[in-house]
Amino acid sequence: MNHTAHFAVLAALMFAGTAVFAADTDKSKTVSHTVKLKSGKVLEDAVVLDKRPNGVTLGYKDGAAFVPYTDMPTKAQEYFGYDPDEAAKYEKKIEDQKKANQKAAEKQKAKEQKQKTEQDKRNKERRIAQQEQTVRKLELQLEEAKKKLQNTESIVSQDRSALVSTVSNNNGARVSVDTPWGVSRVRTSSNNSAVRNKLMKEVDTMSVKRDNQAQDVIDLQLKLESAQKTLDKLRESSN
Repeated sequence: MNHTAHFAVLAALMFAGTAVFAADTDKSKTVSHTVKLKSGKVLEDAVVLDKRPNGVTLGYKDGAAFVPYTDMPTKAQEYFGYDPDEAAKYEKKIEDQKKANQKAAEKQKAKEQKQKTEQDKRNKERRIAQQEQTVRKLELQLEEAKKKLQNTESIVSQDRSALVSTVSNNNGARVSVDTPWGVSRVRTSSNNSAVRNKLMKEVDTMSVKRDNQAQDVIDLQLKLESAQKTLDKLRESSN
């Protein structure tokens, strides 16, 4: 039985006296039906699309709707072979399947959450390890910078001592001066002494270098403090 003929019988059973038939002398045209359900819902131009143990799906003018047998008159229920027990079993099967799907979805969600938690932990551990390397690198750089500064300060001190030695005597005698580049004998009263001029230039140059290195030490100390704070926060958040 095709959908049109099938519904013709359905309409006659369900809606006798209320179904409206738009009959036509041309037998090739489809007969349309206006259906009013127990719930009061009206479906125009309805046809049967699908049949299940607990109801039928009707296509109509504005779309499609599932109509449970409980919303049909008794004769329509009988026509479609409505069995409350079978309908209950079918609905229970659907409900069980929904629960199984929900349980599977929850299990999958829990699995994904566990994987995410483990991945987050690995990411934190990796960030901590990277930050520890950064801190260690800065510590080594700071240690090296301090050594360089100490060495430069020693040279500046030596230069200044040598420079003082060149002017410590006013009698014009020649004296031995221990300079960074060796021992020289200079006449202390000579204002144009090559050694004195070289020492003065050396003091100026090394003083600038010392100041720059001192600033490098300060900058590295600040970077190290910041890196250490970041490391402490990462470790705290991982606990």
